[in-house]
This record gives sequence, structure tokens and C-alpha cells, in this order.
Amino acid sequence: MERPEATPVVLRAVERGLGGRCSGCEREVCGHDVVMSFVLGFKDAVRCLPCLARGLGRELAAVRATLLDHIAHRDCWSAGWRRASELEHGTSCTTASGAALAADDRSNHAPTDAPRAEAPRRADAEWDAGDMGCGDLVLELRQRLTALRPGQVLKLSARDPGAPADLPAWCGLTGHALLEARHPTYWIRRKES
Repeated sequence: MERPEATPVVLRAVERGLGGRCSGCEREVCGHDVVMSFVLGFKDAVRCLPCLARGLGRELAAVRATLLDHIAHRDCWSAGWRRASELEHGTSCTTASGAALAADDRSNHAPTDAPRAEAPRRADAEWDAGDMGCGDLVLELRQRLTALRPGQVLKLSARDPGAPADLPAWCGLTGHALLEARHPTYWIRRKES
């Protein structure tokens, strides 16, 4: 289930961010870059796909594929992607090249379940995110994990119905380890570097 107010927020972000500059390399970003940045929690600091991949320390094609899969499973992200395609019709968008995302290409299954492991006995920090969802949750989560030292564990409480799909995907993209997922509680270990 998705929060209905999320879609207009993503659509406005695409419209506002189109033609802006990447906060990493200063090149012009497309609407698809805006959506991909939003998914990773860079809501106010849009990055182009190459800068997102470089920041994650992963191959560009792998990051694109993983992000497209995640976008395909969320209506708000998919709506943003389609809006970016509408606005950029006829332009040479390199982010979307060969990566069309049509509504009929989406499956209705959720990503695979998060890894199951014994719950850590303690966490180095705790955060109750309440009902925060979509881009706001991962934006704040990114900031909270950055405040921790590598290897430290954050115990997160997130009641948003999209969290069981969003958090494993986000952790997989960013390299943080999702140690345990028992909605609404998640244990996330900050990546080593």
C-alpha cells in the first residue's frame, strides 16, 4: 500500500528539478535523474546517475537496473518516471536510454524478503520514523546513518506500509546491511566505508 500524497510530491520534484544541476558534477540532470535521486534519499541534492553510481561504489548499469526495478514496484516513483519521459520527449536523455518503464512492465510482487538473522542484542542508536514514507524516510535515514560510525547499528521503527519493500531495496542500493526486518522494526548496520 502506498500513501496517496506521495505521487504529487514526486511529480513536483521532477518538474522542479528538470534541467537543474547535479550536486556532484554540476552537469544538467534529467527528470529520470531526479526520480533516481529521490529514491535514494537525495531529495534536495539531485545527482546524475553516474554520480549516484560513483557514490555507491557500484557499476552504473547495476545501479540503473536496481533502481528501475525499485521504481517499477512503487506507484509514486513510476508516476514520476512517466512524467519525466513526457517532459523530455524528443530529447536525448542518457539516463532513460534503453530503460523504458511502462506500467504494463511492472509486476505486482514485492521484492524478495529481507535477510533474516538473529536480532542484534543492542543498537548504537534508535529512531522512530513514525509514518514517514517514500523519499522523506530514506533521506532522514541516510542522514542518521551518516552520523554513526562504520559498523554501528541503527534500530529503526518505520510504520509506513511501503517500508517492507523500500528499506531492503534502499539498503541493497547503498551498501548498508539490513540485519533484521520485522515490520515495523528494522536493524540496519552502517556500511564500513
